[in-house]
Amino acid sequence: PSITSGLALSVVWLYLFSPDRYGFVNNLIIRTGIIREPILWTMDPDSIMPLVILISLWMSLGAGFLTNLAGLNNIPHDLYEVGAIDGVRNKFQELLYITLPQMKPYLLFNAIMSTVAALNVSDLATAIAGFPSPDYAAHTIVVHMNDYAFTRFELGYASGIAFFLFLFNFTLGRIFMKLLASDD
Repeated sequence: PSITSGLALSVVWLYLFSPDRYGFVNNLIIRTGIIREPILWTMDPDSIMPLVILISLWMSLGAGFLTNLAGLNNIPHDLYEVGAIDGVRNKFQELLYITLPQMKPYLLFNAIMSTVAALNVSDLATAIAGFPSPDYAAHTIVVHMNDYAFTRFELGYASGIAFFLFLFNFTLGRIFMKLLASDD
């Protein structure tokens, strides 16, 4: 999911959640008899943002899993043997005292990358719901900033939003550093 771009992947998701009877999800739900009329996934303000969140989560899974898998494979097995000698008795203690401390750099990387990706879902939201989305349901803060910067040309307000995003992202990064930075 993370190899393809968001715009290319949104074409697949638009087919899956097409708001007519030929959309894969609507067709499946109608055939099972759960609903009679198709759900307007990309036109209904109540379903747009959950759809954008679902697609964004799906797109973020690939890199996170690969990073965590690399981290788990880099933990020396000798540590588990040493832990058993030192008194680690069960898998929960192994997780708490060996695995999580060894995974901190990878968890920090994933936390920062996920935060940056979560704050930048503007292209995906615009590709799924259009601009402007119905009742501004997919109007994220970055879409709002781009609207004021490049459509309305109110650059001062857009710069204020960008500065707020920078502070917010910086603060979250510092919190993640405090929680997940290794002692080395």
